[in-house]
Amino acid sequence: MNDTISAGTAEVREATIRDVDRLSLVSSATFLETFAGMISGDALVAHCTKRHAPDYLAGLLENGARAWLAEVDKAPVGYALLTAPELDAAQDGDIELKKIYLLSRFQGSGVANRLFDAVLAAARGHAHLLLGVKDDNRRAIAFYTKQGFRQIATRRFDVGGVLYDDVVLALDLNRT
Repeated sequence: MNDTISAGTAEVREATIRDVDRLSLVSSATFLETFAGMISGDALVAHCTKRHAPDYLAGLLENGARAWLAEVDKAPVGYALLTAPELDAAQDGDIELKKIYLLSRFQGSGVANRLFDAVLAAARGHAHLLLGVKDDNRRAIAFYTKQGFRQIATRRFDVGGVLYDDVVLALDLNRT
């Protein structure tokens, strides 16, 4: 079995309301994979049960959020979620990249770049693309910095009733 996956092997497509079960599955799996051992297990489960549930994701999509799925052989391996901003640092004209996660096996394959390109295309016409990242998630911060993001604030992020520190990053979309 070949453990190397190329970006060409994965399909990236915009998700619809019919995809909420797939979104829920991959969002929970990637969140658990990323933060298990870093965040309390009970907090992780509570967060995924609430914020990654199909009904929650369906509500976001029904209210204007957009999502993309990365799939290999129709199995979801990553996703991105773009929403109206909820961050305190947001200004008029901003949009928020709420989530972009990829199973670790597919990191470094170019799939994250394809998800990010889809988000950037959808964010055109907005002033800034904002996102929050756990302050010690160096891999994610390095990825976003490479894309041109800069830190503009910090925040406390609730994961299952436990608060964690995030950095808030922004990309000036008028310069990209």
